[in-house]
Amino acid sequence: MSDKTQQIQAVYSSSDVAGTLKIQESTLRKYCLILEKNGYKFLKNEQGHRAFFDADSIVLKKFIELKNGSDMTLEQAAKSVVAWKNGTDITEGDTEDSRYGARYSDLLEEFASFKENQENFNKELLKQLQQQQEYISNRLEERDQKLMLALKETMETQKQLAIASAEEPKKKWWEFWK
Repeated sequence: MSDKTQQIQAVYSSSDVAGTLKIQESTLRKYCLILEKNGYKFLKNEQGHRAFFDADSIVLKKFIELKNGSDMTLEQAAKSVVAWKNGTDITEGDTEDSRYGARYSDLLEEFASFKENQENFNKELLKQLQQQQEYISNRLEERDQKLMLALKETMETQKQLAIASAEEPKKKWWEFWK
């Protein structure tokens, strides 16, 4: 043996680490993907399966603590853990920017949802207004037709009365009692 001492590290499977951390294996995969996206490297075999060392378990435990213990998103927690592992500082501005970015995204989604609901409401209201306008127009048309019919009948009756009174022989006023 040389002057350097060989360190033997234990290698754990996904199920072992998931059991130790008390999470599901699917959750562990999700966390690993987020950490890898933010720059953390896990050992993988030829098939792409991850192998976990003690240091990886510590990083995952720290990640879960940050995620559960504060109001950080998964992305923020991953950035913090990777910075902690690499020994670099994550600036407050980065976290603030990402928090505001997340809030901005949430507001945009909320606004888009509100806009869609408002457009649907406006379409429904416009449809009801059109139906109401059609109803009013139809009722006015019916009323006008009935009024014209009543006027024609009245004029016809007046004509018939005029004709009947013209055909009657005219009596003089003094012959009224005869």
